[in-house]
Amino acid sequence: MHVMAINGSPRKERSSTSHILGPLLEGMRAGGATTEVVHLGQVQIKPCLGCFLCWVKTPGKCVQQDDMATVLERFVQADILIFGTPLYHYAMSGLLKNFIDRTLPIHEPWMVEDPHHPGRSTHPDRYPKDRAALLVSPCGFPEFNHFAPLVHYFQFYIQKLGWRYLGEILRPAGNSLSGEQYQEMFTWYYDLVRQAGEQLIRQGQISPEVQAGLRRDLFPGGVETFRDEANRHWAETMAKFGVTAKPPGQRG
Repeated sequence: MHVMAINGSPRKERSSTSHILGPLLEGMRAGGATTEVVHLGQVQIKPCLGCFLCWVKTPGKCVQQDDMATVLERFVQADILIFGTPLYHYAMSGLLKNFIDRTLPIHEPWMVEDPHHPGRSTHPDRYPKDRAALLVSPCGFPEFNHFAPLVHYFQFYIQKLGWRYLGEILRPAGNSLSGEQYQEMFTWYYDLVRQAGEQLIRQGQISPEVQAGLRRDLFPGGVETFRDEANRHWAETMAKFGVTAKPPGQRG
């Protein structure tokens, strides 16, 4: 079984997204899978032109000369696709959306009834294969409800493709995962992510116990404490650039 992870963070290996993907893929390898990661910030993938030449002139191949052809060839061969993205404005990153747009060549132009959802139209898969997909996403806010639009999109998108949807690993307050000073503090979380990866390969799903553990708060003290710490961080960071500012409620 081969797993391909797509990291849609422009911060690449330094990103919080990558800090989740790392132990997740370790666990998957422990379960017997082979893995690879594509950092979209390291490859050249131009925006889709909307020309449909990948359907009518060069079926299955985009006319643009960039790295997408190589990535897409590996993409269609994978058994499990992991879509990793930071939460940007309650949605996926521009890098990941651009990548998804460029997967148009994997579909054929014909409009048919969706075999998985009667009453809904779809385009046939050019490379049919039993595939599964997982969403991985950290965000800066401390609450899970900010992920709702992103989760809704991927649930619909994966179902539309006819793939098995393996669910999500979502991480509120996830910006801290990329902080070197927090790595020892988060070892328990990374251990759970590894367990999740191994379970996905061996069992095809994450156990309820591991899912519950993955939803634990990263920081003690609750939302108000986290907000205070976040505001202190931003004030200190702005001060390094000579900017003096205070959050609402602390202004004179």
